[in-house]
Amino acid sequence: MKKISVIASIMLFGFINAHAVGTDYGVTVNNTATLNYQVGGLAQTAEASNQDSFVVDRKVDMIVATTDAANIVVVPNDNIANENKPLTFTVRNDTNGQQTFVLTAAQMATGSATLDVGETDSVDFATDVKICVDATCSAGSIANTAITFNEDETKTYYVFADIPSTAVDGERGSIALVATATNDGATTPMTSSAGNADNQGAVDIVFAEAAGDAAGDAAFDGKHSDLSTFEVASATVDVTKISCVPDDNIVGDADNTDDKRIPGATLRFAIDVNNTGTASATNASLTDALPAEVVFVSAEIRDAACNCLTPAGTVIAADTVTNAGQNVTANFGTISAGTHECAYIETTIQ
Repeated sequence: MKKISVIASIMLFGFINAHAVGTDYGVTVNNTATLNYQVGGLAQTAEASNQDSFVVDRKVDMIVATTDAANIVVVPNDNIANENKPLTFTVRNDTNGQQTFVLTAAQMATGSATLDVGETDSVDFATDVKICVDATCSAGSIANTAITFNEDETKTYYVFADIPSTAVDGERGSIALVATATNDGATTPMTSSAGNADNQGAVDIVFAEAAGDAAGDAAFDGKHSDLSTFEVASATVDVTKISCVPDDNIVGDADNTDDKRIPGATLRFAIDVNNTGTASATNASLTDALPAEVVFVSAEIRDAACNCLTPAGTVIAADTVTNAGQNVTANFGTISAGTHECAYIETTIQ
């Protein structure tokens, strides 16, 4: 008997899980009452009531939630072809039965919240927004299409957007995924029965979802939304070129304190590259067409801000400088966020 009880409990638990949101809408529930009574102490024939019947109404409910733990970092000119990282959401059908939803994406207003606490949306930069069923968007966007969910079913969706080349380091743009309840198999928004008298013999519609993040998404309006955020991490590079005279090569001028830009003098160009952004600048290559009045002698790249007369830092052996006549190319490779590198080009004034 004990074994049978355990099996029965498991079966009951499984049944409850299969119908976690309650009795399915459209089910007809019948009920009668029976009166037992006595007359003069003798039992009389039981009297049965009429049968009362009602149809279970549709409790429309859904939950949209991002699974992103923090803002999703992207770079300028990012798109699907460049392996842009999407925002990720789940949509759960908590309706007491099958339900159709339409998914849309809404950009949040500037100044509104982002996924990271304490930050705010700063720009609506995302274009060509797509809602996809996989992380590569191989099947294209399913936005504004009718999607049928089984009872208790959860599906995952990915929101992609093209980030423009003009996006600036530190900009944040939030997008809300919105699930709207629609008529079965259609894209027409569903209408609730709120304000109408209870119709005992038909399926009334009751919206039961909470308020969401998208603008105007109030509780009990037949839709739900949640936001996630794209955040731009970019290299912000400033390039500054100066020149100085380490030595004018005048015999007897030993201290080199007042060297002048005369023919035969050594003229040094110092080109400072300063990355103040939050991402590295990669494959950085600088070209410089030297004026005809100077002749290229040598060059090097150092890992510190420029100091023209007294070069600072250490020479970066992996970074090369080449010349083809007057055309000089400095290959910086990677300039890390928050660092300076300086290209020193030695020339002689003709």
